[in-house]
Amino acid sequence: MPRLSGRKRAVIGIVLATAVLAAVAGGLWAMPRFFPGVLDQARSAYGRADYRAAAHLASRRLKDAPDDPAALLLAARAAARQDHDQTAVAIYTQRDPGALTAEDFFLLGRALSRTGQGDAALSALESAQQANPDNPEMLDLLCRLYYQKDRYYASEGIALRLARHPEWEAKAELMLALARAELEDPTGVAQALGRWLELDPTGSAAAPDPPRTYQMMLARSLLKSSQPAKARRFLENLLKTGPDPEASWLLSRTYIQEKDFPRAEKALKEGSAYKLDHPSATEPAPYVGEAKCARCHAKETRAVLASRHATTFARGRDLGESLFTGKTTPDPGNPQVVHRFERVGRTPRLETSTAERVYRAVIDYAFGSLDHFTTLVGRDDLGRSFMIRMSAYKTDAAVAWDLATALPPRPATDEEYLGTPIDDRDGARRCLFCHTTSFRAVEDDVGPESADHAIGCEKCHGPGGHHTLAIAGKFADPAIGNPRKGSSAAVNQVCAQCHGFPNSGLLSTPRTDPGLYRFQSVTMTWSRCYAESAGALSCATCHDPHQNAESSTALNEAKCLECHVPKEKPGATRPPGASDPALDKLPFTQAKTVCPVNTARGCLDCHMPRQWQKDTHTFKTDHYIRVREHAP
Repeated sequence: MPRLSGRKRAVIGIVLATAVLAAVAGGLWAMPRFFPGVLDQARSAYGRADYRAAAHLASRRLKDAPDDPAALLLAARAAARQDHDQTAVAIYTQRDPGALTAEDFFLLGRALSRTGQGDAALSALESAQQANPDNPEMLDLLCRLYYQKDRYYASEGIALRLARHPEWEAKAELMLALARAELEDPTGVAQALGRWLELDPTGSAAAPDPPRTYQMMLARSLLKSSQPAKARRFLENLLKTGPDPEASWLLSRTYIQEKDFPRAEKALKEGSAYKLDHPSATEPAPYVGEAKCARCHAKETRAVLASRHATTFARGRDLGESLFTGKTTPDPGNPQVVHRFERVGRTPRLETSTAERVYRAVIDYAFGSLDHFTTLVGRDDLGRSFMIRMSAYKTDAAVAWDLATALPPRPATDEEYLGTPIDDRDGARRCLFCHTTSFRAVEDDVGPESADHAIGCEKCHGPGGHHTLAIAGKFADPAIGNPRKGSSAAVNQVCAQCHGFPNSGLLSTPRTDPGLYRFQSVTMTWSRCYAESAGALSCATCHDPHQNAESSTALNEAKCLECHVPKEKPGATRPPGASDPALDKLPFTQAKTVCPVNTARGCLDCHMPRQWQKDTHTFKTDHYIRVREHAP
């Protein structure tokens, strides 16, 4: 065998070395694929939705490397997917938010929402949306959370986005209908529910709610939007499956709108059971406006127009010159900041000057009693909505300005000297809801109810479109909501729309907190008087809703004495320790609790005192009726 030259041997060595290196590199390349590491196995398990295995493998990796960020995030994701919410939240909240993906923010938001942390959940889901605006899982949860948080315009926008995903469209249309119902958009509700029925005729997307819930909503929305023929055809088809008192009652309303009163009478008889169970039901009718109500109900309308209910709202363009004089007002919390309210043409404006810059806003609305305490809402140069920091109140001499309710003397940011930011559209809507007949009519500036003086007749009685038709057609049913025909609870519910708690956060406030005085429909229910009235006591027991609350102490205490007056009872004796001479003239009874101090007067000062509210410059009466050691 011939000997190789040195050069050939060198070449062969290089070739062999190259082959060895290639083999080693190939092995290193192939090892993770044929023999994957624990973390790679965990990722693979998560990708095929084997979340239990993913959690186990991530845990194994964390035993060797407790601070491995990839393993920690994978453990959090796997925990969240298995509904181990507390574990997921605990891991995620220790991570740098910059390291979280859209999926991480979604899973964190879902876990937070299920553990009752709604605000934090919204924040996480909004971060998820910024990272991935079209993930349907995220959109579905965000839509529902916005709805739960009374952010109906935001919920509507997300539902429209979710509806672009074909597999989610039916569910999205239901959420869209719910949001639009709260937004007083019956035409939009009918469109959404009509589309839902096209996509989901069996109603499976409505689960766990029964489809009938949305079927009734569809019929009502068609009636509210003056589409009686569509409502009638829908209800007639529904009734072919069997008797349904509510559907028959609604069918009678379609005939009222079509002025077919004989058929309306027949349908009403078939729906009599529903009417008996809901004697004060609000009519699913179009609005007619207080001006039309006044034609027949002149006395009541005059009383309402003379009351504060008619002055709780004004558009900015209608505000008087006394508020917008152009004079500067120093900020109560920082005299170096000044506010100037002026009018440019018909447009009222605010200019707030701080040491750093000038902030400006156009005033859209005023809320409160214009002769009492008025809070303003407006938009800055970027179109963002604010509750204006300064509120107006009347003094004997002129208009004065002070901080709006519950605002701090020194705000968190310089910009908040202009006002407190509120949710786009939803913030102003919440104010308009309580201060107007229909917030949507005011926002859109359309419909007869948009001309009402703040709170009109139809706020409490419901839309009057069916009533006017029924009266003109001499129909037996007046077809108008009347809370007094229902229970005391029904009356209180109507009042509580605006005189109840605006948010659940107030439930944790101590019941004796003077800040709760303005939520009378709730605080009254804490009273022993209410609890022991067997459902008889309501707001209307003492107040006529058509006029201002009675200011006469004697007349108000007469209401107390209708129940708490001594009456004849054989063998009754005067309570021990009672010293009022009036007791000698009035036989005592144990039938109702009678005051042992004074049976004839002084009820309010002791049990329902008025107290000065510094932040609104008014007196308010405490409706939490109770025995107090010290009355203010």
